[in-house]
Amino acid sequence: MKKFQRLDLRIPPDYSLSVEVLKKMEKEIQCDTKETIKFLQAISHPTRLRVLRALRIKELCVCVLVALMKIKYSKLSYHLKILKKAGLVESEKRKNFLIYRLTGLGRKVLADLERPSEDQGRQL
Repeated sequence: MKKFQRLDLRIPPDYSLSVEVLKKMEKEIQCDTKETIKFLQAISHPTRLRVLRALRIKELCVCVLVALMKIKYSKLSYHLKILKKAGLVESEKRKNFLIYRLTGLGRKVLADLERPSEDQGRQL
């Protein structure tokens, strides 16, 4: 408690903020953000968003994604690796084909990203 009393927070006197809330906020601020940043970076590239959108419709072989997106195998492989590391897609080998599909997290993230916000359409 003394730790927070010593802080020069410059909070207006009529604004109420408990010590418990300050402790929770400090804990959140100190949390490691590496995983969140890795996740946000995974969804921040147009190619990766297009892959997610395509996989939302149907699981696809890498060869189909390459043809649809008009992209080199090596470039697509790079983007799929990032999406896989973030837990947004998973793959399965079927005979000579590597099939990719969205994970549950990938479906949820894509749905959340593309849900119209309440503010959309409002004029300033």
